[in-house]
Amino acid sequence: MKKIICLLLLLLLSTGLTAALAEEIQYTATVTKDMTIRKTKSTSGVKLGSVEANELISVIEYGSEWTYIEKGDVKGYVLSKNVVDLADAQGYNDEADALYLGVTDKELTIRREKSRSAQRMQTLAEGETVYILELGEEWHKVVKQGVEGYALSGSIAGIQPAHEGIEVPEEFKDPEPFVAVYRATADVNLSIRREAQEDSKLLGTVYENEEVDVMSIGEEWAYVQQGDVVGYVRADHLRYYKRYDPYGPFIPGVTWYPYAARTLRDVEIFDAETGESLRVVPAGAVMVVSALDSDMSVTLPYDRITGRIYATADLDFEVVMPWDEAQMGDLVAVFSTYYDPEQETDEQIGRLHNIMQGVTRLNDVVVPAGEKFYFNDFCAPYTKSNGYELGPIVNYVSSQKLGYGGGICQVSTTLYDAILQIPIEVIKQQVHSSYGISYAPLDMDAAVGAGNIDLRLRNTLPYDVRFALQATGGVLTVRVYRAS
Repeated sequence: MKKIICLLLLLLLSTGLTAALAEEIQYTATVTKDMTIRKTKSTSGVKLGSVEANELISVIEYGSEWTYIEKGDVKGYVLSKNVVDLADAQGYNDEADALYLGVTDKELTIRREKSRSAQRMQTLAEGETVYILELGEEWHKVVKQGVEGYALSGSIAGIQPAHEGIEVPEEFKDPEPFVAVYRATADVNLSIRREAQEDSKLLGTVYENEEVDVMSIGEEWAYVQQGDVVGYVRADHLRYYKRYDPYGPFIPGVTWYPYAARTLRDVEIFDAETGESLRVVPAGAVMVVSALDSDMSVTLPYDRITGRIYATADLDFEVVMPWDEAQMGDLVAVFSTYYDPEQETDEQIGRLHNIMQGVTRLNDVVVPAGEKFYFNDFCAPYTKSNGYELGPIVNYVSSQKLGYGGGICQVSTTLYDAILQIPIEVIKQQVHSSYGISYAPLDMDAAVGAGNIDLRLRNTLPYDVRFALQATGGVLTVRVYRAS
């Protein structure tokens, strides 16, 4: 009998201890409104007491619909939907427990399980720091006030280590913030890919002739944005680049040329690759030079190829200064294009006449800092009464091949290719066609003509600039100086 009594006592003690442990306070929380504490999980259950709005409560068990709480000597149930701000009753240090930190980009719910319908544990406000225990593709395991749960990963950005010695996995690092450097046009339909790979996930499409913002360009791929879509497209099908910031990187294909060279006597230009003679330039001509080579020859852009001059003793060099180092009177940019030096036919004579009209009208023009320059303000209209003659024109919409002013676009194009090398804003420019012009790099010609066909610039340099133009012996050169 004594043994039975002892066993019963032990059983009662064990049951009481288990009940005590089962009813241990798990969380603290607050309530959003006045509520009744019920004996059972029912709105019609016996009333045991009440809690007031914003009152701190002790939570024994937090459920999806009802929460079991303790208030004083009263233990009972309140509706879970009005229970907020759960916190571990034993104390917590979220930052110490976390492996990673992030920031919400909108209000988020912390769920007990990885499901949108799972029990709500906590709420994260927009812009709140998130303490992350475990990273996941769709859900991150997080902790707030010691309460663990899961939050949607897509709305948590800026993942970084919570402590030294922790590395953020590559797939969870935020992409570099997109900053548009250029605007470009697609010449075919282009797939936007998540990664710079043909088999990467398709995010969107840039259609032919649509414009797209470009942040960076590699050998094969460009990093672009169209609307809300950011990804990679094939770089070889982007054309007609414009830069947003005149002080930003050059548009693709632009080269800064370090010298202008005046011929002291006749010199011959050869094809740098084949050695073929291209032309003889007479004394007094000025040409852009790209490099002085180790064999003392020079290379220079010639139409769309590279030329070479070996007789460097016959050249007088003028150094081009970087724009931010230039003093008054220094050369800051130069470019040359070439035309037919023979003047035998009426077309050749008319074309050279029109080129010389542009040279004469623009030579020594000064554009003050901050001011605009419109090419047509100085050179248009392109009519016989304004001094122009018939010359060859680029016309893809009719059979007309001659027009008054034909050849003047070589002047605007040469000027355009010079100013691309310095921080001068291009307000307006358009190419002649998708084929370009033989005497200039592809997509870097600047057509001018009647109406709104114009080359328009704004001098965004901190000083005035002066244009110096010369056409001699088949060489048209534009030099840009810091005005004195």
